Amino acid sequence: MKIKSGTEKLIAKYLFGDITEYEKKQLDNWIKTSPQHEEFFNRLRTSASFRKRYEAYTQINSHQAWKHFKKKYCQVSVTSILLKYAAILILPIIITAGGWYFYTASEKQISDNLALGDAIQPGIPKATLILAGNDKQSLTPTYPTPVKVNHSTTAIAQNGALIYPSTPNINIDIPQKQQPETVEKNTLTTEQGNEFRVTFEDGTTVHLNYNTEIRYPVRFSKSKRMVYLKGEAYFKIAKDTRPFYVVTDQGIIKQYGTEFNVNTFASGRTEVALVKGSISIIPQGSTQEQLIEPGQLAHIEQKGNNISIYNVDLTPYIAWNEGRLIFENRTLENIVEILEHWYNVNISFGTSELKQLRFTGNMDRYATISPILKAIARTTNLQIKIEGREILITDN
Repeated sequence: MKIKSGTEKLIAKYLFGDITEYEKKQLDNWIKTSPQHEEFFNRLRTSASFRKRYEAYTQINSHQAWKHFKKKYCQVSVTSILLKYAAILILPIIITAGGWYFYTASEKQISDNLALGDAIQPGIPKATLILAGNDKQSLTPTYPTPVKVNHSTTAIAQNGALIYPSTPNINIDIPQKQQPETVEKNTLTTEQGNEFRVTFEDGTTVHLNYNTEIRYPVRFSKSKRMVYLKGEAYFKIAKDTRPFYVVTDQGIIKQYGTEFNVNTFASGRTEVALVKGSISIIPQGSTQEQLIEPGQLAHIEQKGNNISIYNVDLTPYIAWNEGRLIFENRTLENIVEILEHWYNVNISFGTSELKQLRFTGNMDRYATISPILKAIARTTNLQIKIEGREILITDN
């Protein structure tokens, strides 16, 4: 598709996240002029395949787009730090199953120091189980180990997962004089550089990311299934007549059988990505339910109990559950935060400006840290020095 340079500039600025409201209206007008324009733009913005998104982007005359961008933002020397901010726009990124491959006009020789990153391994399946009596047990990926979770229930820890014995949900009328059910809770926690999985007695499976805590009953009640979460977890809810609730500090996620990701890492916010099925969200202190649909991302804000819903490509939000680290136009500061938690390293910057560099890419979550450090070095000409588990990123 042939695109005028003015429109091409607007698309580039949109992808870079630097578009003004007036320019956004101009771009919207162009999109509405034909179904072909709308289809092309949506393919760039929402394609679930990053390879397809790259192929679509190459249909834009990238040389002209860069000329426009450089004229506006890079009036100083071409070696200016501003060049680095444009990395996501000016560098073709080929994304494959094996990782990131970057091609630049003059690829910098990568320092042998980055080979030290091969010694920095990714996180491992490890968790701590806290029983009702506050007894703690460390769980590691070893041979099947019986875990006595209460006087009548023994779970099995194996292959990085804790599996509770299944119990059928029997729907019977509960006599009014029957004693209240005893709900005995367990807590499963992961630390930095760890992940773990748990299968509840109803068959629901949960994948816990690093620095995560989930509290749940050994056996769910007859009327509902409720768990409490801090951190990030991917849920595959077993179908059941009882609703399933995930409670966070900001609100409650309610559903009956589906797949979704819940992330509370951001201060004062719960982020919910719905993959399959249907769920409702209830802010804390409210009884009002708001439905979201598959492919939508919801933010529950603690301040004001507001819910914001977005139609997005969910791939970057759930990729960690499938063994990938996918970054789409994310700042280096945000990427470093994830790497620190997953690889259990400390990463610092020579200057704060470097934190705002933006990247798009796809890498193996279970590989060493070397591939992503090499990608950063090749793309930006930054210096990366590794000493043990300390990593320093500086300008050239």
